[in-house]
Amino acid sequence: MKAETVQLLSSAGLFGPVIIVPVILQEDFGASKSLIGLIAGAFAAAGFISSYLFGRASDIRGRRDILLVGLFLSGVATLLQVASLVWGGLVFFSIVRVFVGFCSGIFSGALLAYAYETKGKMGKFSAWGALGWGAGNLTVGLLAGTLGNEVAYLLCALFVFTSFGVALALPFSKEVRMEVPLLPKELIRRNAPVFSAMLIRHTGANMIWVTYPLFLRSIGADDAWIGVIYAVNAIGQFFFMMLLDRYDPAVLVAVGLVSSALTFYTFTLASSPWEIVPSQMLLAFAWASLYVGSLRYVLDKNKEKATASGMLSSTMSLSGIIGPVIGGLAATAFDFKGTIAVATLMSLVALTIFVYELKRSGEFYRLRVGSRGRP
Repeated sequence: MKAETVQLLSSAGLFGPVIIVPVILQEDFGASKSLIGLIAGAFAAAGFISSYLFGRASDIRGRRDILLVGLFLSGVATLLQVASLVWGGLVFFSIVRVFVGFCSGIFSGALLAYAYETKGKMGKFSAWGALGWGAGNLTVGLLAGTLGNEVAYLLCALFVFTSFGVALALPFSKEVRMEVPLLPKELIRRNAPVFSAMLIRHTGANMIWVTYPLFLRSIGADDAWIGVIYAVNAIGQFFFMMLLDRYDPAVLVAVGLVSSALTFYTFTLASSPWEIVPSQMLLAFAWASLYVGSLRYVLDKNKEKATASGMLSSTMSLSGIIGPVIGGLAATAFDFKGTIAVATLMSLVALTIFVYELKRSGEFYRLRVGSRGRP
């Protein structure tokens, strides 16, 4: 359970604060929606760079050192975020936020590759990350609304440093190291169906998430409600992910794309916090299917497992660069529901491209198979 504990605690500490960042930027520092989108894009750009570079470094140099350095620096960055709230302003807060994004990408590929090589069941392993994210959202939402944002961030730093302490005790057997090109074109070609689908769908999703807490505020949710709403999604993911290892990854990706489009559409129908809760459960199923399917797809197909999972994380981060920037502008021009409508269409486009890429690569037959056993 040690690897799962690292996943749980690091996710809680690093992604728990996501629900208060847009609120801090708007209410404490006076940032516009467009500027919030740019800052979120910069956060993702930092993760894009580090996820790929350090995922590749993990295959070349080994998992342990990359994992430990990434976790320790993530804890330091979270403490700096507290300092930026106490003594800084918009610029200091934003710079530290980008640093957090960079640090969080350092260890992700190493941890995923370690889990795959020692555990094998990526659905169950990913579930602990979702549970940590949900617990972090709920805790941050409750603490920020009662004791303040600084206390919420201090607790998140404690979570991350505790995950570092647990990682120190992880058993690392003799690791197989390999040479990986700086630009692995063949790896990109092998994984094109998932990379392209994830990029498009997640760009649309990030158009929503960049101002989602503000959307929830607009339908009557306070900080505690926002924490609960995010936690419903994440805790739902925990239970769904536990069930998905038996299914073919290609089937999971397709199901995740279809249900993403349906989920985003239902957001436009909500007018109160209670009405958004069923949509959060559907979102949990959609993302659980898409993420577990995508992760297993790239880990099953590639010997360069940290590089492949790091590139998947980088693809998600790239969508996190494009989506928030477009989403911040779209929310300003079209309001929240117009942005959500665009994201719905993007999920359907991603599904079309994924099916086309499977046909082109000769893997379309996988969509006709409901499940398969793993060795």
